[in-house]
Amino acid sequence: MKNTHKFLLKLGTLQSVAMAIYHFFIPYQFGWDQYLKAESPTINWALVSINNYYSFTLLVAGGLLLFFLLGKKDQQQSISLLSFILLVHWLFSFFYQLISPMPLPIRLGFLSYILIGVTVFNSVLFAIPLSQILRKA
Repeated sequence: MKNTHKFLLKLGTLQSVAMAIYHFFIPYQFGWDQYLKAESPTINWALVSINNYYSFTLLVAGGLLLFFLLGKKDQQQSISLLSFILLVHWLFSFFYQLISPMPLPIRLGFLSYILIGVTVFNSVLFAIPLSQILRKA
């Protein structure tokens, strides 16, 4: 694998891991607990747990890919599979945000462009090296 492609994968992986870690803190940052109703404890639990499951899954996938990129260079199949999974994750996020954008206050409307931009950027970071890997296979 070319050094440029390896760099792109590492950058995309680091951004994915950073996003995963950040998502663990989102309920506290946005004060989710003040919006949760006492009469719906199961829905409250589901909301927080889904966020945590998302964060954990993205963290594990990114962590494993980083592990293989840094230490197990002979694991091309694992690198390809995890890269594909993260590419699909970012593409899904892109299309989801196009179909159902995050409702934001007008003063924060610019964030919708940043959120879409992050998904496109991360998709490209995985798509370029993955296309090269698949061409060689």
